[in-house]
Amino acid sequence: MPLLFLRHGESQANEQNRFAGRLDTPLTALGSRQADQAAERVAALAASGVRIEEVHMSTLQRARQTAWTIIDRLPQPPDRITVDEALTERDFGVYSGRNKSLVKKTIGFAGYTEAFHSPTGRPPGGESWREMYDRVAAYYEDVLLPASRAGRTVLVVAHKYVVEMFALVVADASPDTYRDFKIPNARPLSEQDLRRAVAAPAAAGLVNDLGEIVEIRLPLLVATAAATGVAVQLALGIQVPATVFTTALTALLAVGSFFAMLRVDPPTLRRPLSSLRAAWPLLLPRLALGLVLIWAGHSLPLELAGLFLLLPPALIAPTLSLLWGGDYFFAVRHTVAASLALPALLLTGLALPLSLPGTAPTLTLGRLEPALLAYAAVLLAALVLPGVGAQALRRRDPIRAGALSTNWNWLGGLALVPVAGLATFALTPPTGLTAHTAIRLLLVMSAAAAALTALRLLTTLFLRLRPHGTGLGRDLFITQNTPNVFLWLAMTAVLAPTTGHRPSVIGLGVALVFFFAVYTDERIFLHAHRHDLSPSVPEAPETRKTRTIPGLLTPGK
Repeated sequence: MPLLFLRHGESQANEQNRFAGRLDTPLTALGSRQADQAAERVAALAASGVRIEEVHMSTLQRARQTAWTIIDRLPQPPDRITVDEALTERDFGVYSGRNKSLVKKTIGFAGYTEAFHSPTGRPPGGESWREMYDRVAAYYEDVLLPASRAGRTVLVVAHKYVVEMFALVVADASPDTYRDFKIPNARPLSEQDLRRAVAAPAAAGLVNDLGEIVEIRLPLLVATAAATGVAVQLALGIQVPATVFTTALTALLAVGSFFAMLRVDPPTLRRPLSSLRAAWPLLLPRLALGLVLIWAGHSLPLELAGLFLLLPPALIAPTLSLLWGGDYFFAVRHTVAASLALPALLLTGLALPLSLPGTAPTLTLGRLEPALLAYAAVLLAALVLPGVGAQALRRRDPIRAGALSTNWNWLGGLALVPVAGLATFALTPPTGLTAHTAIRLLLVMSAAAAALTALRLLTTLFLRLRPHGTGLGRDLFITQNTPNVFLWLAMTAVLAPTTGHRPSVIGLGVALVFFFAVYTDERIFLHAHRHDLSPSVPEAPETRKTRTIPGLLTPGK
């Protein structure tokens, strides 16, 4: 009779991009909905005449929650319910509870592959691949296979690495053929499904490797793309129309926003203005200086600098939070709140000088109208619509949404690479850099670097005077030091016809500094993570514990 395998629903560790391993982390709201959806699929099998006679589950809470959700929906309770430590997730040792992306970046692609996906690998202080494979293979041979041969239908609810080991055993595949099979949360898998996962073409493994490399090297790839964009434009000399630039930029940013919002549960976005209050001591000086520059700058470069200081966080801020071990949900709330609130402040700032004597800013409301429309269009297309689409998918198909978020989230980061290349390509003068233009570019880059350095020093001082938790502190640093330069570039692109200026060199200088500053920030975070990461001596493994619950009893969940 068939054996069915199922990875638990999304856990809080999955949601926060952390290694869980043996840590007991509960399901999220999405994970509970995934468990409900899995229960519907298993119940449909039961309704077709396939009765689930045994349920075997891990001892960890996330697996037990998922399993009992399914059991409660079965038309007939199973005869046997087994909770066994042999089905628990792999012990990740010193990496348990740590941000996955930071660990990958710290130990590199080769180190990560060896520790987690090599038959000879072992996370420091954790369970070796062979130990994990042997215990899962023994459970299959000693427990599951005899039940199946006796004509019993068995459901196994466990964890990612455990289900992947079952896949190798069921397919009778050599351990040397193992790769990350990307087992999704809460999708019931038959033995044939597991065999197909093992037999997938080599291209699937290459795609997995590409995703890991993008995650590990993203800021470096973005900085490289920015430099390449300048070089290619100098070689080709092609003028990019403002509408083409804004449209392409918006489409690429929308990809990143879709994957960022796919991880977010709607209650996370409640009371977003509270995130502004948390950052108010940092926001006030920056916004005040920005308004002063707009009011009294009397030159386009200074007023563009003022406009820059009024920018909300970049739409990539949540992605950076996920990669650098931030709180993530604060980054999402703050990015959304600031993107909606700061335009109102900008409009107020532009209207006030009209009633003040002796003020004649270049950026009047009339001249800024096209730029403000571009602002609204970019936010609608690059944030609101992708966010609505992502949330609709989460409601309609939780399992598919979780699989996309877990296995393809790297595409949202990858979209930033062509964004950087396109931005610098479009902003580099197609006629080339004359000596005068090159000097001006260097001056702009120096000023932008000084401004961004000052913002970082101010933020660091604030976080030392008013300590926050590591996650929230990093989110404050990211959101306050990663302004939405893409939005600013889109606005400056449409400003040129109304001001008689071509601010492309200003935009190019700011864009280059921005992209290289993101790379520099990551190096700082990685240095701190390496210092914090210290291997510990692994404890001796406990003896295996098995607990069988009569199927007709109602256990505590």
